[in-house]
Amino acid sequence: MKNFLLQQSLAVRTNVLPEVCKVVDSVKPDYDSVRHYKTDIIQWLKPIIDLSGFYVYPINGITEGLDWWWGRSKYKIWSAPGEYQWVDHKYSGMSPHCIYQSIPSAIDGNYHPVDNHTKVALDLAYVGSTSVQKIELHDGVETAFFSLSKPFGIRNIRTGWYFNRTPDPKREALTNNAKYYNYYAHDVAEAVINNFDIDYVHSQLYNKQKSVCEELNFIPSDSVWLATTQDPDYAKYMRDGKTARICLAGVYNEETQFAHNG
Repeated sequence: MKNFLLQQSLAVRTNVLPEVCKVVDSVKPDYDSVRHYKTDIIQWLKPIIDLSGFYVYPINGITEGLDWWWGRSKYKIWSAPGEYQWVDHKYSGMSPHCIYQSIPSAIDGNYHPVDNHTKVALDLAYVGSTSVQKIELHDGVETAFFSLSKPFGIRNIRTGWYFNRTPDPKREALTNNAKYYNYYAHDVAEAVINNFDIDYVHSQLYNKQKSVCEELNFIPSDSVWLATTQDPDYAKYMRDGKTARICLAGVYNEETQFAHNG
């Protein structure tokens, strides 16, 4: 098992549970409709984070949402060493800076308090793979991003949501006026959140995570897909220079991989 983990990619690529796969497979592409965008995601997320009052727009995965936000931001953006590396720091200009933070953290898969800086953008990629723990917001949290890629493993369908405290004029024009969005990804995402609770994946995999961590002397992360260790053998996975973040999905794969042909 250790040799397997040492040979895997640095990326976190999670699995689709069999019952989730069945729900996804039941969704048929809608080729012709022109529909108003409607989502239940704010209500689904509420046990962990209350985004009531935020405007919400569909995106093709968190990374697209980060590109959209980062490319238009006039802020100086800062993030902790080891954070999701897609967001480049921007220090030009005179605008006040903004903190980019992932909760649970991309560094170790654990919950940490929201940074108390004036302006914060939250990446919620690992929400949906943990037990229910509250993320307490403050007025400085302006933007948030979420998708089902990490918690439910459906990364290739590119589901996602972008939340903003104020309307985003271009997203309003695209999504609500022109009704341009990825209908299939949207329908898949809504089917998943309407069939599974926010802590479903954690409840299914927690015992496996615990068993693997006991065997390898890892510390289980809040995200059931991850664990941490300071064992120098795993140095290549150290994102902050001291703690290695290990993806356990490959270890679970034999038991959780679903064959579409039955």
